[in-house]
Amino acid sequence: METKSKPSLIKSFEKGQGKDKQLIKQFIQRQVEKGTGQSILQLKENHSEQHLFYIALKHITTTKKALCKALDINIDNACRYKRELELNGNLVQSIDEIVCPYTGFMAHLISTNPKEFQRLQKSNTNQTKLSL
Repeated sequence: METKSKPSLIKSFEKGQGKDKQLIKQFIQRQVEKGTGQSILQLKENHSEQHLFYIALKHITTTKKALCKALDINIDNACRYKRELELNGNLVQSIDEIVCPYTGFMAHLISTNPKEFQRLQKSNTNQTKLSL
């Protein structure tokens, strides 16, 4: 039986390298704090969880799971927030998937920053699309 080797990033997560996850969470938190000029605690005190989700994604483009872990947002709630923001045209998800910095699995980037929308909606693959 042949087994495929897993990418080294995924292996590092399986080895329990929580330090990497903690650094990712801290990086996301710092970017949000730097962009807003407020601490995460202040943002949580002054805004609903849904608005915090929106505000944070104006200052960092990342995966939903990484953002949820950094801001301690329930993933089920984040799914609802994401859907509503997409329907309103306030959030864009990348066409291509990347390796999530938090989980190590393939995922889409998301952003509420209009400056990121065009970049995320452009595919980086050279694969031609077939139309029927």
